[in-house]
Amino acid sequence: MDRAFYPIIILFCLSLPVLAQDMTGRYEDNTSMNILGNDGNARDCYRAAGIAARIHYTSSRDLTNCNLALTRSALSPRDRAATLTNRGIIHIALKHYDQAITDLNGALELKPEFGEVHVNIGNIYFINDDYYSAVQEYTAAIDKQTTKVHVAHINRGMAYEKLGDVENAEKDYTIALELIPSASLPRVRLDQLLNNYDNKENN
Repeated sequence: MDRAFYPIIILFCLSLPVLAQDMTGRYEDNTSMNILGNDGNARDCYRAAGIAARIHYTSSRDLTNCNLALTRSALSPRDRAATLTNRGIIHIALKHYDQAITDLNGALELKPEFGEVHVNIGNIYFINDDYYSAVQEYTAAIDKQTTKVHVAHINRGMAYEKLGDVENAEKDYTIALELIPSASLPRVRLDQLLNNYDNKENN
């Protein structure tokens, strides 16, 4: 995949902090979900997912704590949904997309209001070049007013751009900039989109 078109992944966290943004014009984060309870395995799963989200790489050993938390711990529904999401992110990094979809859908069954999960499902479709399905998932995240709604707009803009829908891509990048004026990725993507469009018009 063109690394300029790598979608932003969202981890479940308590406050959903914005992670580091790569200055070349793409984000390097998924949003993992913080664990509100005291389960050590679930917290280790969250930390592993955060690393996997940043570097898009992990080891299958990082699944161990997630599996232990889900099978041996008495997690609250919220923390179970969080751990399923975090394990799903690790599966994405391992390119285990079917397992990731299963985990993320399981999280939505527990907490259907978590729009962030739709962003991560959309990312799986995006990575696999199914941009129509990615748009649907990002739209679901926006409709549910996901905490990091600007992320859903950026990712949907990239999916629209892949589909050749310049108008809607421009709208999403513009909305993302209105929400987070300091964000460099939507500005870079918007400038490049308009520049490419102008070049085509002039040729």
